[in-house]
Amino acid sequence: MINEKKSRRIIILCFVLAVLIMILPAAYTLFYHQLTGAPEASRGRIDLSGENLADGRVYLDGQWEFYWNRLIVSEQSHAADPDFTISVPDSWSNYEIDGTELPAGGFASYKLAIENLSYDREIALYLPDFGGAYRVYIDGRLAADSGKLSKDKDEIFTVPKTALYPLMLSSSNSHEVVIEVATTRFSGLYMTPVIDDYQTTIKNNNNRNTAELIMFGIAIFSFLALISMYTALVRRRILSFWLPIMLFSIILRIMLTSEFYSFWQPVFFFNTPYEATNELMYFTTFLLKYLLIYLVQEQCGILFNRREKVGLLIYYAVLYSVYLFAPQSFYNDYLSVIIPMLTYVLEFYLVIKIYRGRRTMKRFGLVVFWGAMFVVVGLTIDSYYLNGKIYMDMALTLLTCLTIFTLIMSWMYAMRLGDLYDDFAISSSRLEMANNQIEMQKEYYEALSGQMNEIREMKHDVRHFVGAASRLAEEGRLGELRAFLNEYGEKTEMDQLPVFCENVIANSIIGYYYLRAKENGIHYEIMCRIDNTVVVRDSDLCILLGNALENAIDACRKMDQTEIRLISMEAGSKNGQFLLKFRNTYCDKLQIRDGQYLSSKEEKSHGLGIKNMEKVVESYGGFIKIEHDQKEFTLMAAIPEK
Repeated sequence: MINEKKSRRIIILCFVLAVLIMILPAAYTLFYHQLTGAPEASRGRIDLSGENLADGRVYLDGQWEFYWNRLIVSEQSHAADPDFTISVPDSWSNYEIDGTELPAGGFASYKLAIENLSYDREIALYLPDFGGAYRVYIDGRLAADSGKLSKDKDEIFTVPKTALYPLMLSSSNSHEVVIEVATTRFSGLYMTPVIDDYQTTIKNNNNRNTAELIMFGIAIFSFLALISMYTALVRRRILSFWLPIMLFSIILRIMLTSEFYSFWQPVFFFNTPYEATNELMYFTTFLLKYLLIYLVQEQCGILFNRREKVGLLIYYAVLYSVYLFAPQSFYNDYLSVIIPMLTYVLEFYLVIKIYRGRRTMKRFGLVVFWGAMFVVVGLTIDSYYLNGKIYMDMALTLLTCLTIFTLIMSWMYAMRLGDLYDDFAISSSRLEMANNQIEMQKEYYEALSGQMNEIREMKHDVRHFVGAASRLAEEGRLGELRAFLNEYGEKTEMDQLPVFCENVIANSIIGYYYLRAKENGIHYEIMCRIDNTVVVRDSDLCILLGNALENAIDACRKMDQTEIRLISMEAGSKNGQFLLKFRNTYCDKLQIRDGQYLSSKEEKSHGLGIKNMEKVVESYGGFIKIEHDQKEFTLMAAIPEK
């Protein structure tokens, strides 16, 4: 069990790391040029002297020439002047022409002059994971395209998959790049164009596709494993409906990511344009965030009342409604950052709740908390990346984080199932022990009853004994009297059953094992002071005494009769604690696995005796200590009496 101080540090560390991981990529993009010294376009021109594509991709951000409602390569209108220079990445809905704000949907062209770039191998110029339809031209030659461009908004078809066409640069050091864009909602080049070596790009894409398939396979496997374990746990009424919904949302959110959507688009999403799935992507994201409440409540033991759940549900419903009904241009200009930021109210609230409730957190609760943080980090970075706020290639982040989350949850549920099996086995063991203890008490009381019957018979015959002895004495037949007394004494001799303590239950168990020890020639030493006011309940007292003495008897019986076979027990109250100490000799090698002492018996419940005792003692706030050498095994238990 993790102590409170350590759990507090883990919660704080987890939260700080999550915030740093979310902030660092965006901070790197914000200070990209200061950190790297990379060139930036200005007034439609960029100087790439000193840049070598063999060293990695180059980002073509900065000021591009912008041509609204014109496809300048397709329409052969190069001579026309640009409407203005526009920042890339950015949304054209942030700009106006003749006092009129540009709409979110439409088509336009971007043009950039690249100076002092020479490269003797094939190049690739494209928009990574871009959601709109576009075509890229270098010196009038097609370099990449995605989706279907059209002047008719209803004819635009978007897919986040780019077809690349390798091009060799001409001998000139000056080249013209034109990107024609058509979109129904994303307002232009919100992603940064990149130029890179073609073979390197293809290799990186293949590696990424392989990694995607592997992680998606792991996520599907974890999904199936979790559903199977969930079904097993539901049969025991441990879980509710939220987990299957959350798992389905995770799979759906993975399928909606830019790297997977093109594969599922014609099959699962009925060939819906990528831009049209934005509402579903937001809904799935909000749903995943809200379901974290149930994850934390059920798996961490942090309770949320009905008011909290309803309040957060209404909060998310309002945010989603604002997203749905706000004009797209207004959303792109003012809400594209604010709405995602407002969703983090829940995450901060969850962290505060977990921090305050850390003392009552369930086993594996902190592991679940880490998993939840992976989900939050993945959703955040994916949101920033898809909105063009991060230059670095973070396309696999969400898939990686969700895969890690499903693996963590699979492991955690497997451990919970293991605990459930242990609890079931221990409960079965306790039931078996209870039945055994009934038999012990029955046998002990039968021995007592036998002695009482013998005493009754002796009492019934005592007058005949007195009469016969009197006559022999009166007649002076002392030799015959002596023989008669010896014979009667042998006949009536019996072993007395000792009384070990005042507590009837404890006395019967100790007495039963006294009889077993006597049968097997085991020396049995008892110093016991257990009264009827003992702090331990009778049922738990049976578990402690029964398991300890049973193990001791079993160990001594395996010893050779020529060896000293000893069982010693001490019990009583001292310094505000109820103390138990059991010692026994043994000869076999102790079986220890993962710090647990195992029984050498072959019964189905073997090895659970000490586990049962530990659970009982821990439930009273006590502890068990075990010591052993080559000849003697000692088990001690201490239970507070307050």
